Amino acid sequence: MTRTFEEVAGGELDALYQGALFLSGGNPDGAERLLVESISLAFRDHTGDRDPEGVQKWLEARLVRSFLRDVQDGPRDLPEETARRVTPDPGTFEALGPDELFSAAATLPAWPRAALWLVLLRRWSYADAASVMGLDEASVEGLLGYRDALLREMLSSSRDGRMGWGAT
Repeated sequence: MTRTFEEVAGGELDALYQGALFLSGGNPDGAERLLVESISLAFRDHTGDRDPEGVQKWLEARLVRSFLRDVQDGPRDLPEETARRVTPDPGTFEALGPDELFSAAATLPAWPRAALWLVLLRRWSYADAASVMGLDEASVEGLLGYRDALLREMLSSSRDGRMGWGAT
């Protein structure tokens, strides 16, 4: 049976909003604008015969494309050298809450933020992320080097008392 657009998008709104918060660096107004824009674009392109398993990825792709369309920096504008490597204690990343994650994401350039969201948080393949972002796989791999900067910023904000560990 064919699902309506409302059924397709409605089942993914919470996950898409969390993604929009990450991409917008925790800015609720920016996240809402991004979500509305991407849902509007998805509505225009929706066909009823879309594979139910692929709907989530299809909507996530529209979210990333909407985000990247408006950013000022580009994948080739980024510095060659990324942040120094960090080795956190096992489980540290999982112990941090969404506020730390969203705030830390705001410190990163837009293109690495999009790559990190797709590959690390949504578990997309490098090839799929590269396709959505209009890059080659090597470029996506380079952007993922910012994961260390993201983690370091999250840990730093927790240690500095800006946000508490496991805060609710």
